[in-house]
Amino acid sequence: MTTVVFVNTLRLTGPAEDLERLYAGVAAFFRAQPGLVRYQLVRSTTDPDVYVNIAEWRDLAAFRTATSQEAFRTALRVSTVSTGDPHVCEVVAAGTGPA
Repeated sequence: MTTVVFVNTLRLTGPAEDLERLYAGVAAFFRAQPGLVRYQLVRSTTDPDVYVNIAEWRDLAAFRTATSQEAFRTALRVSTVSTGDPHVCEVVAAGTGPA
């Protein structure tokens, strides 16, 4: 099993508040899915219209199982208020800072 990271750069086409509200619903769905390790939604400090969704999954199979569910495919999407550039990535280097 190899950890995978889903990275989606989102550019607002609607209100930021709507994106954050919709993302909260998506996050609630994913928190209940086996194989999700962690997720973050971050916002650019230089361009407030840009967000990045980062989700780490135990493996590609867990990610695919979660995203293929009917409840996910038919849910309200952040794409109603943003455009995305999604990628499923493999980790090639990682580290941490001093404690």
